[in-house]
Amino acid sequence: MAFVRKGNVVSFSPSRPSEPSGKPSQSRLPRNVRRRRLIWLIVMIAFFGWFLSEFVTQTGRISAREAELKEKKAELTALKKEQKALREEIKRLHDEEYLKELARKYGYQEPGEEIYTLPEGKN
Repeated sequence: MAFVRKGNVVSFSPSRPSEPSGKPSQSRLPRNVRRRRLIWLIVMIAFFGWFLSEFVTQTGRISAREAELKEKKAELTALKKEQKALREEIKRLHDEEYLKELARKYGYQEPGEEIYTLPEGKN
């Protein structure tokens, strides 16, 4: 055992006998250190496995939502076109001439008026 002084700090460093053969020894780590490292490795593998599965799952959810959003946008543009056409129809319904035209189309007539239907011939 030897005490080593570094500045104001004194630390204890155990001394080991030198190897007689001159080869560095392959000292194994203590059993509790190996166990802690193994546990840490298992925890990290589990964490990265969970992370990867969540990443894949959320990527799938995002792509599904993007497809749904694309469908809804297409539906919205179709509904806006339909709304525009209906507003035009409302404007036309306020015109008296258009109302008369519609009434004649459905077979109504003004008093004293006769409607003749002509057969459509082949040209």
